[in-house]
Amino acid sequence: MAADRPAKRSSSLNEAAAAASKTLSPKYVQLRGDQQIELDVLARELQAGRTRKVERITANTVIRVAVDALLKRRNVLVGDTEEELLASFMAYIERLEERPERNEVDPAEGS
Repeated sequence: MAADRPAKRSSSLNEAAAAASKTLSPKYVQLRGDQQIELDVLARELQAGRTRKVERITANTVIRVAVDALLKRRNVLVGDTEEELLASFMAYIERLEERPERNEVDPAEGS
């Protein structure tokens, strides 16, 4: 039965996704005032700190980076509300930050 097989993306859907990833289209997002301010500040800091002046870094750039990061780690998003989704993602980030650096020497092992 077709219903028993796992869903597969059609090749045309894959092609459409590939084509869509190369173009930008507007997606309007409602942000809180503090988010708008901090987003603009972050974009300006990143823009000012560039070592190579290849492309402008704007609030939209930062949003696209954040969206790509979330989509790449979509499996860590768990919850029924914005608050729960944010908490699950932040818990994931905290777990990453707790990991020891791979190239750090464990003090228990010595040098």
